[in-house]
Parts: sequence; C-alpha cells; structure tokens
Amino acid sequence: MDTNVLPKAADQRRSVLATPLWRRYCYILLMAAWMGGFTFYALIVIPTAERVLESMRDTGFITQQVTRWLNLIGAGFLLILLWLLAAGQRGLSSRLRFGVVATWTIMAVAQAALFIIHPLMDRFLEAQGHKLHHYEQFSEMHTIYLIFATIQWSAALLQIWLMLMIWQGQDRERSGFAN
Repeated sequence: MDTNVLPKAADQRRSVLATPLWRRYCYILLMAAWMGGFTFYALIVIPTAERVLESMRDTGFITQQVTRWLNLIGAGFLLILLWLLAAGQRGLSSRLRFGVVATWTIMAVAQAALFIIHPLMDRFLEAQGHKLHHYEQFSEMHTIYLIFATIQWSAALLQIWLMLMIWQGQDRERSGFAN
C-alpha cells in the first residue's frame, strides 16, 4: 500500500472543505462589518448625536461626512461580495441562485442611488455656519435617501437568510442527508 496516498487524500479533503468555509467566513465578516456598522450607526450613533448636540441640523453635518464613508465602504463590499457569491454558485437551485443574485442587484442599485442622491443633498448644506438651505427640498431628498438605505438594508437581511439556507443545504449534501 502506498502510504503517500493517505496524506494526499486528507490534504485534498481539507482543501476542498476549507474553500467554502473561507468564503462563508469572509461573507459573514463583510456583512457584519457593513450592515452591522450601518445598523449600529442608524440605531445608536445618530440618536445619540442628536441628544448630545441637541440639534438634528448639527447632527446632519456629521452624518453628511459619515455617510460618504458608508457609501464608499458599501461599494467596496459589494464588489467583494459579488466575487464571493460568484465563487460559491455551483450546485445551487435556480430559485436560491435567483434570490442571491436579486438581493445583490437590489443592494447594488440602492448603493448607486445613494451615490447619486448624496451630492444632491449636499447642495443644500453649508458647512460654514451649519446652514441648511431650502429645507423642504432637502427633506424630500433625505427621505428618498433613507428609503434607498432601507431597501438596501432589507435586501441584505434577506440575502443573509438565503445564504444560511444555501449553507444548510450544502452541509446536508456533504454529510449525505436528504432534506
């Protein structure tokens, strides 16, 4: 018996199992950082800033700067996410594949909208002296911005659920159990 066969087979098995595990790990980290950060920002940071500064307007000048970073981070994460999702598409049912592609597309379209809307809102803000011009128009734009951010966040939550379903199916398939 060739003793070199056993280590090679074990190494191959480990490398095959490590690749999906690595993609899962990266996916979790990306979503935790991006959507977790966004959620914490929306639920904790903004209301806290409003209480501390005692002004929605002053808080808005902070959020103006922070959302630029959120948008840049989101675009980068979406590109990495696309690569991770494409690498793990083999063997997926057409419904799950459609769901993952659809949620990624919704997140990407929402991100593009956020990039477009942000500078339109910036036109109404004057950092020097913290002035807000044309409040009603700004408010309408801000509402649209929040709608797209909420759509993106909701699509991310749905995609996380779909990924959990996919991983569960892959794990069952690897272990030989039928659904």
